[in-house]
Amino acid sequence: MNQSWSVIIIAYNEEKTIASVIDQVQNFFKKNNISDSEIIVVDDGSDDNTHNIIKDIVNAGSDIKRIRHSENLGIGMALLSGYKNAEKENVMMIPADGQFDIDELSENKNFSVNTYLSFYRKELKDYTFFRKVVTGMNRTFNKYLLNLGIKDVNWVKAYKTSELKSLDLKLESSLLGSEICAKLNVKGTGATEIPSVYHKRSAGTAKGASFKNLIKAVTELLKLTFVIRQFRKDKIN
Repeated sequence: MNQSWSVIIIAYNEEKTIASVIDQVQNFFKKNNISDSEIIVVDDGSDDNTHNIIKDIVNAGSDIKRIRHSENLGIGMALLSGYKNAEKENVMMIPADGQFDIDELSENKNFSVNTYLSFYRKELKDYTFFRKVVTGMNRTFNKYLLNLGIKDVNWVKAYKTSELKSLDLKLESSLLGSEICAKLNVKGTGATEIPSVYHKRSAGTAKGASFKNLIKAVTELLKLTFVIRQFRKDKIN
């Protein structure tokens, strides 16, 4: 019997790819005989036709949970909305831009309670110099201040839903992934790292590494350090 899955698709102005990504997830469930599953689509304040496309898919009969933010709140808040509504044993988020192939999950669709799945990109072909610098800074921060040595904290992860919901998450920015992985590390839950192909965008533009999002993340670095330090202290006590 396969484990059950909640797959969260996060979209912000992805009208060209959202329908195909939903279709890929549905096909993945069928091919892998995962009958107990759900798709949660978080529209993070899109101002193109993304919202209407999602609504049409739902109205056509697809059993999808649809969440819409009235404005663009960023990756952290979109993740929190999706995680809050996940109900199956395992949960993962994938982007609506089509750059992650969910078939990479096939060999690890069932995983143990003492681990989480951490996909890592072997190449960052489409990354600008700015995004590479930000990624390098984030990796250094995770390794030396959070004792978190995984290869790619900002790419796709899969967790046990009950364990994720027990973490009492504090952050709302793109650093949320670092908080989750660091807290799991403190608890003794290790990462199973899986190589992943970072597919080229077929449409749209990257939005995650904007200057606005960078400033928000930087302002939360000190908060994250305090949060993890307090979490370690509470675990010891």
